[in-house]
Amino acid sequence: MHTNQISFRFRPRVAASARFAALLGAAVAADGFAQDGVVPMDEYVVSATRSVQDPWYTASAVTRLDLDSLNELQIEDLRSALAREPGITITNTGAPGGQSTVFMRGASGHQTLFVVDGIRMNDRSAAYSNFLGGAGLSGVDRLEVLRGPQSTLYGSSAMGGVIALETSRAAQGLHGAVAASGGSFGTAGGGGTVRFGTETFGATAALERRVTANDREGNHFKSTAFAGRIEGRVAEGLRLGVTYRGDFGDYEEPGSRLFASPGVIESRNHLATGYALVALNDALSTRITTGLHRREYAFASAWGTTETENTRKVVDLQNTWAITPTTELVFGGNYERSTYDINAERSRDELLAGFLSAVVRPVERLTLTGGVRHDDFDSVGGAATWRGGAAWLLGPGTKLRANYGTGFSAPGSDDRFGVAQWGQRGNPDILPEKSRGWDVGVDQELYDGRLSASATWFHNSFRNLFEWQTVDFTTFEGRTVNRARASTEGVELALDAVVAPAVTTRLAYTYLDARNDSDSIRLIRRPRHTIDADVTVRATQALLLGIGVRAVADRTDSSGRAEDYTTARIHATWTAREDLRLRLRVENAFDETYEDVVGYPALPRAFFGSVEWTF
Repeated sequence: MHTNQISFRFRPRVAASARFAALLGAAVAADGFAQDGVVPMDEYVVSATRSVQDPWYTASAVTRLDLDSLNELQIEDLRSALAREPGITITNTGAPGGQSTVFMRGASGHQTLFVVDGIRMNDRSAAYSNFLGGAGLSGVDRLEVLRGPQSTLYGSSAMGGVIALETSRAAQGLHGAVAASGGSFGTAGGGGTVRFGTETFGATAALERRVTANDREGNHFKSTAFAGRIEGRVAEGLRLGVTYRGDFGDYEEPGSRLFASPGVIESRNHLATGYALVALNDALSTRITTGLHRREYAFASAWGTTETENTRKVVDLQNTWAITPTTELVFGGNYERSTYDINAERSRDELLAGFLSAVVRPVERLTLTGGVRHDDFDSVGGAATWRGGAAWLLGPGTKLRANYGTGFSAPGSDDRFGVAQWGQRGNPDILPEKSRGWDVGVDQELYDGRLSASATWFHNSFRNLFEWQTVDFTTFEGRTVNRARASTEGVELALDAVVAPAVTTRLAYTYLDARNDSDSIRLIRRPRHTIDADVTVRATQALLLGIGVRAVADRTDSSGRAEDYTTARIHATWTAREDLRLRLRVENAFDETYEDVVGYPALPRAFFGSVEWTF
């Protein structure tokens, strides 16, 4: 069964927080290693409290995506995987490799944070757009979506929520897979993964390569991605590890059909981390993570060339203390030193932050969470955030939850210092964006887990939002200022059901109302209605069939109202042998003509096939 939302069953776990201490030395650091007391990590979420937590006791609206199910559904890229989730809208400029933007609960693209291997990957200056446009799922074994203001745990850019992913960990013995694919638009790709582990050592590696001409003239895309991890238990209670993720894309940008602006984009993302996990005793552990993130982006066109380089050096300290079987504290700090080079113009910034989060269970069926954080930037000063939440097990299979929190997003280097070549003047007085948000929800499980449902009502208020202000109407030079206020409100619904032994269904629906409070005009590219559904049928033991449908309705863009659209995908997987799978899928099966972003046509109907061998 594909688990779109966490499935819940009423099964109170005695001394769950005390049990957490055993998980710290094993599951968090290296869940693939054989060790007594390790609990399967697919039963837990991590992002909601920055610690291993049973989702039944989690107050936050959090989803752990089932990567095995995504593989069965032939969903191969990060953008498509996220777009299926309630509360998330992703827009793309037409084709794989193009710029993609996440609107989580209506928050702007730079207000959603990607956390990769424990490191904040994006901010206002270092965007994720082309990375998301072409990123695959190879080399990932945990992917979580955490909705709502999360700056108390993760700092700047987490106003709408957090998307957290981790590089694959080792498994006992030697395991791996090799795959090759091809299809419409001259698409071809291939890659492989390998995992090797013993009781004290593990290593993983994943390599993926893809090329496509897409559908428009001058719209080629080629990408290479690598991910790897090495880790080991070097002493009792001490684990050390390193990870590396590299994503390299070259994209021919034809521009909008309304305004041709062809160019070539080169995007390079490097993220390396080193970490140490120390179990000081049965109740207290410390994790130290160091990270180096480097983003290189270049756009060359007839108008000129823009080159940007962002480098971030990070040290993150997290302590987890299970004080009693019902009380847990997570506390620590974060230091980041960043440089931003835009066409050889350099600026620097430093961040120092500290946070404290608590999970308390005063009675067996009630879990309370709360936290505070302070971030201090050299460039724009400090920002304090807080949050609180509660989860109440109302009865067998029923959980009520509620959250309230604040968030902020620091301005970028270009906002503060300007970029002369872009005609952008600096604004040294610009302030961070701020937000407040709440949500209430219910999770329900029935029929011994064959049916799980979730409903959430949310509201967010934003102020000091960044807007462009033209200051010279002759040269059209301008600057970024704090001016707008906005609010978003909506409902997220999710349903998973096993309707028959061989038939499973999934449904996700989002209603969203997002407005600029200054003029009551709707925010663009946030559809009011989004529906995503799947049905899979195990026709025989060897043959899996499925269909997916996505509908988007009532949306606006910069040119006014945008057209509604409905797309469908059909897929089939034949397991020829236990270690050999043959796959076929049809994307946009009804050949719908539509545009996520007005002016950028989406791909027409396309056929793809692949073969995968596992060992």
